[in-house]
Amino acid sequence: MLCCLGLFAGLIIGSTLGGPWFFTAPAVGFGLGLLLDVKLMRSNRGRYRFLIGGCCGSGHSHSERVLEGTIDPVCGMKVDRRTAKYKTEFEGETYYFCSRECMSTFKENPRMYVG
Repeated sequence: MLCCLGLFAGLIIGSTLGGPWFFTAPAVGFGLGLLLDVKLMRSNRGRYRFLIGGCCGSGHSHSERVLEGTIDPVCGMKVDRRTAKYKTEFEGETYYFCSRECMSTFKENPRMYVG
């Protein structure tokens, strides 16, 4: 989404400045917007994972009743400890996940989610 805004901003700046900026500014704006999009998707702890099918791509329901709950550190969903299929240990603590995708994302960089 930011890549489109960058492109339009570049078009406006490029047409205002003219010359070589007419072609260069839109490309630079698009590139900067794309970089910011990627950074947002990686750094927001799953908040933008709906773009790949659900919060984490697993197709589960967030409205399930959780009796003994904990929070999935990746997507923020409540997970029942007693029935959780996906869990892992990190620095002596057990973390529970709603899906295999969230668990593997956590394992790639656990320090990003433990804080």
